[in-house]
Amino acid sequence: MLWPFTTECEAAGIRIRTSKSESMVLTRKKVECLLWVREEVLPQVEEFKYLGILFTSEGRIEQENNRQVGAVSAVMRALNRSVMVKKELSWKAKLSIYRSIYIPILTMAINIG
Repeated sequence: MLWPFTTECEAAGIRIRTSKSESMVLTRKKVECLLWVREEVLPQVEEFKYLGILFTSEGRIEQENNRQVGAVSAVMRALNRSVMVKKELSWKAKLSIYRSIYIPILTMAINIG
């Protein structure tokens, strides 16, 4: 027996791969809602990522900020090429730059990504 969801999908030319599919219920309270595809129940998840966007069952959508992470990486490369490779700078100066610039930038990149 085909369930209404499966029937409607197949009528529209959509074939559901149960091995790659999951279901999500949009609600503030945790609710179990079984979605049958043929003889299988899709696993229910509370969040999933698609194309860099995190969707949650509470209706939140969080986009990864790849542009900001890329900008941080560019700053890190520029600092490395222009400052950290200079033989004229002492290790003490390089360590000071590392602590005052690298660590805060890396921390920001981790919090963004």
